[in-house]
Amino acid sequence: MIMLVTALLISGGASAVLISEWGDALRVVQINERASSDKDDVSVALAGDPAMVAHNTTASTITLYFVNTGKFDLDAANYEVLINGDAPTSSSATVQPSGTDWNPGYLLAITLSNNSWSFSDGDDVAVYFIGISERVNGYTHSAVADAEVRLNAFA
Repeated sequence: MIMLVTALLISGGASAVLISEWGDALRVVQINERASSDKDDVSVALAGDPAMVAHNTTASTITLYFVNTGKFDLDAANYEVLINGDAPTSSSATVQPSGTDWNPGYLLAITLSNNSWSFSDGDDVAVYFIGISERVNGYTHSAVADAEVRLNAFA
């Protein structure tokens, strides 16, 4: 009888620990699912006519426009743009129309420059953009856009 009572007490204690650990594991899964569902609402796309991208041959600059197509704000300062796989030597960006926060539906105008570019009018180039969201429920998520565009050169 003593053995039975002892076994019941031990198994009851073990059950309490297992139930507590199960609850902790469930909370972690719920947090990760929430972060994953927010990731689906962070996106960006190339805006404008991809066959008429402004390329100033004198200043060696390319101007691109990206639109925030997601539901959350994007970080207008932390991004990377590659042209044919190469990073520009410098870039500047402005948010339109607000000038500050890259809210959903707003444009980010990015002017890229690189003196080694030797593109001509009508050249096709591959554009790759990666940026990040502002914090969403404690997480940041990446937003990616890539496209092939045709340069419209001017001096």
